Amino acid sequence: MNINIELSKKQEEVVFAENEPIYVKASAGSGKTRVLTERVRYMLSQTNKKVLALTFTNKAGEEIKERLSNVKDIEKRSFIGTFHGFCQNLIENHGTLIGYTQLPNIFEDDSDRLELIEQAIQEVPTFASSYMRKNQKEKREFRYRVLNFIAQVKRDLISEDDSFDEDEDVILLYKAYQQILQSHNAIDFDDLLLLAYNLLISFPKISQMYRRSFFSICIDEAQDLNHAQYQIIIALTSNDFKNIMMVGDPNQSIYHFNGSSPDYMNKDFVNDFSPKIVELIENYRSSISVLEAAKKIIPEAEYIRGTIKEGLFKIYGAANEKKESEWVIDTIKDLIKDRHHEDIENEITYEKIAILARNKYVFSDLEIELKNNELPYYFKMTPGAVKFESTLMTIFDLALRVMLNEHDKLHKTALFKKLKISNQNKSVNNLLELKKLLTVENEKHIIDTVLSLKEDGSNFKHLFDKLKEALQIIDENERQMTLNDIEALLKHWFNYAKKTDRKSLLQFKNAMALGQTHPLSQHSGITLSTVHTMKGQEFDIVFIIGMDDETFPDYRAIQKGGIDLTQEKNNCYVAFTRSKRLLFVTWPETRIMPWGDMRHRSISRFLTVFLNK
Repeated sequence: MNINIELSKKQEEVVFAENEPIYVKASAGSGKTRVLTERVRYMLSQTNKKVLALTFTNKAGEEIKERLSNVKDIEKRSFIGTFHGFCQNLIENHGTLIGYTQLPNIFEDDSDRLELIEQAIQEVPTFASSYMRKNQKEKREFRYRVLNFIAQVKRDLISEDDSFDEDEDVILLYKAYQQILQSHNAIDFDDLLLLAYNLLISFPKISQMYRRSFFSICIDEAQDLNHAQYQIIIALTSNDFKNIMMVGDPNQSIYHFNGSSPDYMNKDFVNDFSPKIVELIENYRSSISVLEAAKKIIPEAEYIRGTIKEGLFKIYGAANEKKESEWVIDTIKDLIKDRHHEDIENEITYEKIAILARNKYVFSDLEIELKNNELPYYFKMTPGAVKFESTLMTIFDLALRVMLNEHDKLHKTALFKKLKISNQNKSVNNLLELKKLLTVENEKHIIDTVLSLKEDGSNFKHLFDKLKEALQIIDENERQMTLNDIEALLKHWFNYAKKTDRKSLLQFKNAMALGQTHPLSQHSGITLSTVHTMKGQEFDIVFIIGMDDETFPDYRAIQKGGIDLTQEKNNCYVAFTRSKRLLFVTWPETRIMPWGDMRHRSISRFLTVFLNK
């Protein structure tokens, strides 16, 4: 097999391994994606069967597809995508066995799910009265507690017949929530995993069919597996399938809040499959200075050899957040002015710079300074559900949901509210009847557009071109937001349409909910991002701001300790290793709290190892 990319001896050991279980313990910058991609390429050269490659982000999946784009019929010969995308595909193809003629609508927004919890509370009379006596903060905290409990139950694959480690009211609310979801002909994200698992377990022939169909299974970033995802792998492979590879770095596990743990890769996979273990410790990305700094955060991390760039690591303590931001801006301006650095290939540009923080609110002062200095920047957002800014396109989104799902009472109520129509009007059963009650022309145009859409979306672009001409919006800001929303929606449709031959509006809506339609084009300027959103991305120059204790690590993790604090340390390690060459870490000695008080801050406990003693 001719691999058109240079591989180290260790990487070749993985790529060309026999058809056996393999655990690739890969350190930061050691070429995890390269190894997985070339393993998939090699596997496809050995068989006429398919290869299954599972990732945790749509962007990672697209990157792997792009690298394999020169493989003939790659789309037909593989499934490369997220766990949720694979489960969606599984339910769409075999959901009739568990009562679904088509994939139900996905309620992706937490706001929708919290609204269902509010409804569930009203359906549990033994609790509703005590809930009403709570203040607003207590109510909000309780709703999130229930939301987290529901997610945990589904991720842990706990049956409703099993015992729950919660009080009776919360258990009753869980069951009421599920019943309300079903009445809306809807599911949530965690249901995708749960339903797919139930399909594979309840109908072993489905698992057998997939085992016959796939020659190899490759799992990227396996340190982020949760219980449901690992059990889906077990159900898929049973005792018959051994050609499986997991690639991951235990030190980059940062999704504990989603139930993930490196133990599924480190312990369960090792115990269940007895894989060949290959450690990749060479580094092809980061500089010596960055790697030595990262190793001080997690000393037990493997020492990474093979680096040739010296790089730079620097910590700066500022008097306050404003001074911290000014120092970052001045440093960036100096780098851009110098244009070149001996450790950075080609000219230094704004696109080679990223500024990271633990939470988005930390960027407040920095954004002001970026604007004052007219430096280009953009926020890197986690791809997810599509959010419309304009009122009219929000109405479109709600109306489309209602048209696609006549049982969706939640969004029907929201649509009535947005259109200022009383939900008590029982005569309104569909959008056509709703349109008759409208008096605002723009709103009529929106509903007309929804009603005119063909099921396969073949007239999608044509209708929105007409809509742009028909809309008359006086307010300039609202007009611009509406046109921006329409253009964004058309891009989502284009990204969806080019990936499938069997188009449908329902599939399109669910693909948007799963983040599968987001444009992957690069934005210009300095990248601002939270650490979680930057997973899997690297920049030549990285600034990490707000490294004061109780900000990073987060104060809640400090209070809880244990695994939560360990996860924060992993977050810090991941943040450090996003830098390829130059790394600057800053912290403010005072911080203005959300309620207005100024508080003295200590340097992050993760950085004390760098202080002179």
